[in-house]
Amino acid sequence: MLDKEIWLWLSLHFGAGSSIYHKLYLHFGSVAKIYDCDDADVDSISWLASHQKRRLLDKNLDHAHEIMDWCDYYGVDIITPSDESYPVPLRAIEKYPAVLYCRGKLPDFENELCISVVGTRKLTVEGQRNAYNLGYGLAKGGAVVVSGGAKGIDSVAQKGALYAGGSSVAVLGCGIDVVYPKENVLLFEKIARVGAVITEYPPKTPPLGTNFPIRNRIISALSVATVVVEADINSGALITARLALEQGKDLFAYPGPVNSFASKGTNRLISEGAKVATEAIDVLEQYMDAYTGINLPASKLKPDLRNTNKVASNNFSESSFYANLKTTISSKETVKKESAPAFDSSCLDEREKLVYDSMEFGKPASLDSMSKIDIEVSELASIITMLEIKGAIESAPGGFYIKK
Repeated sequence: MLDKEIWLWLSLHFGAGSSIYHKLYLHFGSVAKIYDCDDADVDSISWLASHQKRRLLDKNLDHAHEIMDWCDYYGVDIITPSDESYPVPLRAIEKYPAVLYCRGKLPDFENELCISVVGTRKLTVEGQRNAYNLGYGLAKGGAVVVSGGAKGIDSVAQKGALYAGGSSVAVLGCGIDVVYPKENVLLFEKIARVGAVITEYPPKTPPLGTNFPIRNRIISALSVATVVVEADINSGALITARLALEQGKDLFAYPGPVNSFASKGTNRLISEGAKVATEAIDVLEQYMDAYTGINLPASKLKPDLRNTNKVASNNFSESSFYANLKTTISSKETVKKESAPAFDSSCLDEREKLVYDSMEFGKPASLDSMSKIDIEVSELASIITMLEIKGAIESAPGGFYIKK
């Protein structure tokens, strides 16, 4: 039996944000021994509740195997503490996730500078502009931007990092197949190509409000420092800030007007000792001796946008963001002759074929353009992934896909 399926079995029994994985591992010494425990072993553990004992004695692995098959089919990696690829910073926290579902490639957390940028969903125009510029500057300066992909500060900072040509990690509070918020589908696709989209929640888990405070410990743990750009006194970003301090990480905050409700939380953090950060260099210069590849002059560069109000606008859409990326699709990559398709579509299932047939040879398609098909956006993203795996389409710069 693989350690991976046992960790998955454990995660399905005890859920996210629990310290029980750490305690059980210390008690038994290996994940295999946790699974092999019997009634006598379980009864001897005084700190286990009765319902937890019952779950440990339920050895059914069917659900775990179903998820493993699903992830294998859709190209989602399952990473557990038994894997070398499991992020080193997560091993240092007591409530480490038993499983990470991952699309993309995780950074080298030991050697790459990872900075989390978080803040309110109800951001101001200034907050948008500041978060975007900060994400852009951090990426230009050589850092990986970590955030939650939520509406507001999170998404804007991650867009800035991508526009700079950098990498990002999005930590979701739902299943890897659930796009939340839905308008971020293209953002997550791009992040998965140049960084990683991860979650500890199994597929099909909805974005429940209780999930997000739990996932925040992962955002802070993966990062050397957390920067809060804009947050009111009740913002969930302050939970991330508190967790960062508890984990021994550095905390920065972007100051705002004293009469701005959106800045009350950040201003309070500064009054309590958080470092001030008004541009990327304020953060990067703290770590230039510890990490190679930090470029302070580059971090001072500003996004070359003709209309900065467009970046800050509440109507700033995913499609306009990708249209502004400085990438082009060459004719050699996109032109295919309809008379001689290279791919045999007979291997596709009904819904995959529906998406494939909706595309035209020689005409790049985006998820946005495919949204007219009568398929949920979250499922569409999974189908696109399968079409890539099967060789029916290929991805191209700028968030486009080419029919083969």
